[in-house]
Amino acid sequence: MRPGDRRVRVILGATCSVDAIGTLQIAVQIARRRGADLHGLLVTDEAILAAASGPRARAVGFFGGQIAPITAERMLDAFRADARRFEQGLLRAAQAASVHAAFRQAQGRLATALDEGAGAGDLLVYGFARPERGADCVVLLSDGTAPAADLLELAAQLAAYPDRPLVVLAPPGGDAALKAALAAHAPAVSNAPVLVPVADMSALLAQLERRRPAAVIAAAPRAALPPVGRLLDAARCPVIFPADPSAAISPPSDRAGS
Repeated sequence: MRPGDRRVRVILGATCSVDAIGTLQIAVQIARRRGADLHGLLVTDEAILAAASGPRARAVGFFGGQIAPITAERMLDAFRADARRFEQGLLRAAQAASVHAAFRQAQGRLATALDEGAGAGDLLVYGFARPERGADCVVLLSDGTAPAADLLELAAQLAAYPDRPLVVLAPPGGDAALKAALAAHAPAVSNAPVLVPVADMSALLAQLERRRPAAVIAAAPRAALPPVGRLLDAARCPVIFPADPSAAISPPSDRAGS
């Protein structure tokens, strides 16, 4: 198959199975509606491995109590177990939705690993587990220009089922173009989208921190947004980006299923 003939993909990446499984239904929904393949990526985070390699590394319980010494090998075992859970859940969910799926593991940092192998038309989903009942909106990030139609439609679809407000965070001054684009491409939203002006990245992050989004869709250039890690920390939910082809390299082989 020539590169231009390949099917587009929704690539769900996470560093643990909890975040992966917590985001899986959103990723399956997107893949099914876009007619895309679903790829799962479990990233063995090099920073976590480095911390586990220290001579005094300890596993800490939820309430702060030490559980046991931790080593890099034990942490690798935990990542392998997470990968098995992620892969099994991915393939089951994809089969139930009649979506083709594949899975792979990588070592490094999540944002870098998701870019590697991604191509034009792919959608990157950064996994983050948020309880469904804890979400009260879907957020679209804009640079003030009319976002791409497919990202607007995706945001509208995620907001429509179940019915939630669509909140658009954008710099002040672009209301006319945004409102026209939303009227044309977000008819599925029962309530008028809420446009919230954000003057800079700090204001954008503050807005995300005070809301409880089910998902954040980035329709602005990456250079106009905070780093992915900061967005995840602030939003505490899945963050969705179109792939950046300039950052992509050829993907390694996947273990595929359907």
